[in-house]
Amino acid sequence: MLVELKPNERVQDYLEEGKIAVVKFATTTCPPCKMLKPVFEKLSKKSDLDNVVFIAANANEHPQAQEYGVSSVPTLLFFNGDKVLGQNVGFVPEKPLQDFLLKLERDELPAS
Repeated sequence: MLVELKPNERVQDYLEEGKIAVVKFATTTCPPCKMLKPVFEKLSKKSDLDNVVFIAANANEHPQAQEYGVSSVPTLLFFNGDKVLGQNVGFVPEKPLQDFLLKLERDELPAS
């Protein structure tokens, strides 16, 4: 599922207990953001990631970008329920991002 977050909506509106979510804070003008957009959209349609919620927000317009400390774009925030598990700043190719999300979903990442 892909959600285009509006400025009046909150990330928490789409987080579910026990579900993985990835939030992409990006802008329409940055080149790495433009590269990540089709990757993000494609992964949101993959059947093996059906249980992952994909949330896209404009970092310039959405008030939660500042709340989450987004200072560079694109920034990906990874959630399990309402808990932030980590983040990535910059472009991520499709295969590594897909593999990482599958590991999150299967709880296969080592505890930090």
